[in-house]
Amino acid sequence: MNYVTQLDKVRKDKPLLFSYRRCPYAMRARMSLLSCGVDFDIFEISLKDKPKKMIEISQKGTVPVFVYKGLVLDESIDIMNWATEQKNNDSIKINPHDLAIINSMIKINDGEFKNKLDLYKYASNKEASLKTRYRKECEVYIKNIDERLEKQEYLLSNKFGYLDMAIFPFIRQFFNVDLKWFEEASYTNLKKWVERISISDLFIQIMKKPII
Repeated sequence: MNYVTQLDKVRKDKPLLFSYRRCPYAMRARMSLLSCGVDFDIFEISLKDKPKKMIEISQKGTVPVFVYKGLVLDESIDIMNWATEQKNNDSIKINPHDLAIINSMIKINDGEFKNKLDLYKYASNKEASLKTRYRKECEVYIKNIDERLEKQEYLLSNKFGYLDMAIFPFIRQFFNVDLKWFEEASYTNLKKWVERISISDLFIQIMKKPII
């Protein structure tokens, strides 16, 4: 992962990822590329001044956007899938037997849960009752994950894998809305899972601030 500050400095023979450090979709894209050993350049965008080149490549105007030899991927799951096909990293290869649960959990995470998470995240602190309501709606999903982690360290086994990578950034966003509440909550298994991933070398590396 090589940060570039000028797009004309991008290595022509290497993949380029337009990213934003705190975006959960971009996080899982970076994690997958890095864990699969892909050597890529990364351009950290400004939300207030998105690069014209990125908009020309992907009109949706959001990160991540991945470009390599004419290939353009602007959905994070597509980037994850591309990365897993490049290198033999058994830890994030998808077991066909797990495919149904992976697809189901990601669909709920990226759909229903993300919608409720946004309501919770952006509710004003002055609207305490409304914020509590949105948090409780999120907790239906959170509780299911906590229960899944009762007998194993990660979502599908005792090894960190594809599904953990896809979902963790959104759970991280959830607990950061009210860190004090999360620390006092009863989701012991989930908190241990969050801690394990948060202190991992992989996550620390993808969250380093670019030197500008």
